[in-house]
Amino acid sequence: MDKPLFANTQIDLASLPRVADVDWSSLERAYLRVQMFSLYIFRLLILGIFVFSATVMGDMQLWLLGVISGGWILLLLLSTYIVYRGFRIKGYAVRQHDLMYRSGLLFRKTTVIPYSRIQHSEVHQGVIERQFGLARLAIYTAGGSQSDLTIPGLTKERAEQMRTFVSEKVASDEEE
Repeated sequence: MDKPLFANTQIDLASLPRVADVDWSSLERAYLRVQMFSLYIFRLLILGIFVFSATVMGDMQLWLLGVISGGWILLLLLSTYIVYRGFRIKGYAVRQHDLMYRSGLLFRKTTVIPYSRIQHSEVHQGVIERQFGLARLAIYTAGGSQSDLTIPGLTKERAEQMRTFVSEKVASDEEE
């Protein structure tokens, strides 16, 4: 009797590892300050431009200006709450065969990138991140011009350490 050329046996789902068992590493606390700083700069700049243009034009009633400004500040406070709560959920895990990142307050997202799929990695630092000593690790896989995974809120040293580890892991996997 001939052996089949192709086999595709079913895997018992109960034997799969659980994501809940992953030991997640938190992002640096300074990253929360970076997010808040960016949020407040943008929102308060827009509010300032609106109030300035409304007073210079002079055709908006004062009560309407107050209602719109109050609503904008209420949205700012709501955004602050969402950013704070979302920060507590974000995390990453470096495992033997892959790299994981989770995020999302309302819509949870977990991204898993096996080392065997990684083409290259880069460390990025924006102006504000640099002031706080933070960086982002960007992971690229085949077929895309944008990163498939970006882990923000890492210290510059940790981001470089992870990039070096990923590069070495990818190189050792290619040799096997």
